[in-house]
Amino acid sequence: MAIVEDLIVSEYGAFVGLHGKRLRVHVNNKRIAEAPLLHLRSVQIHTRSASLSAAALAACCEAGIPVHFVDSFGGNYASVLSPNLTTVITTRRHQLDAMNNQIGVDVALQIGVGKIKSQAANLRYLARRQPEDVAPALQQSSFDLLAYADRLAAIRAETIGDVRAELMGIEGQCARLYWSAVAALIPDEYQWSGRTGRHATDPVNCLLNYGYGILYGEVQNALVIAGLEPYAGLIHTDRPGKPSLTLDLIEEFRAPVVDRTVIGLVNRHYEVRFEDDGRMEREFRKSFAKHILSRLNAQGVYQKKRYQLRSIIQLQARALATALRGEQPYLSYTGG
Repeated sequence: MAIVEDLIVSEYGAFVGLHGKRLRVHVNNKRIAEAPLLHLRSVQIHTRSASLSAAALAACCEAGIPVHFVDSFGGNYASVLSPNLTTVITTRRHQLDAMNNQIGVDVALQIGVGKIKSQAANLRYLARRQPEDVAPALQQSSFDLLAYADRLAAIRAETIGDVRAELMGIEGQCARLYWSAVAALIPDEYQWSGRTGRHATDPVNCLLNYGYGILYGEVQNALVIAGLEPYAGLIHTDRPGKPSLTLDLIEEFRAPVVDRTVIGLVNRHYEVRFEDDGRMEREFRKSFAKHILSRLNAQGVYQKKRYQLRSIIQLQARALATALRGEQPYLSYTGG
């Protein structure tokens, strides 16, 4: 039997049950998939018509396997994580204190710098694969982004509240620069008119949003394992139901994980299929999710060593926890 690390469930009426030490997926009483818990790293539920048995859910929690629910429009709308994954309360106390001290400022600025540098690194990567008439513009945009990163790193303040507006302003300028550069790489057939968030209707933005939804679950799981509170962020403000810290840390990984995957696909004229209600087709969502999960399993460089990107996310979450406890400075992941 093939090893399954990420079990994706997208079939209408699918049922996920437990059989011994394996998860089994049935549709109309016909088995369509099976995954031993020993090798499983996540369960991805990509349809609202599926159901899971309590035994299957309990087995996942006992084995430390997150179950992520991802919607075509709303992205990741729920994750089930084991309560045994969280560590001592000390880390969370320091995390909350960081809202009002220098550690929080330093970490927030580093996360912002990491996001911008990862965008710059992605443009450099893409430039190496473009013809001579396109590459120079991408390289120049990359240099411009690095200048903004240096400007952000030079900011000095005592609390997050003193720096948040300026930080968000620079991030906004960088986003416009980055997506303007990316626009040159998207074929006309996709009718790209710019970056759009939730409830986008064009193919490229739908791919990006769905990919971010998958990445979101991976980042939130890493934060919980590191003992952090996903709903107490630094850059993103607090709001009921808003996992602010997840939204903070995901910024370092959007470009190297999702953007690079989507841009690569559309450059190969990847066909995006939709249903009548505007959602991406059920089987297509499963196919696309495999591309994102494959990218998470690809290797990147972290502190001069090679790891899977999903392992780098976990290492970075632990580094964030260590920094918030004041044990070492936080160094962002730049995707380079």
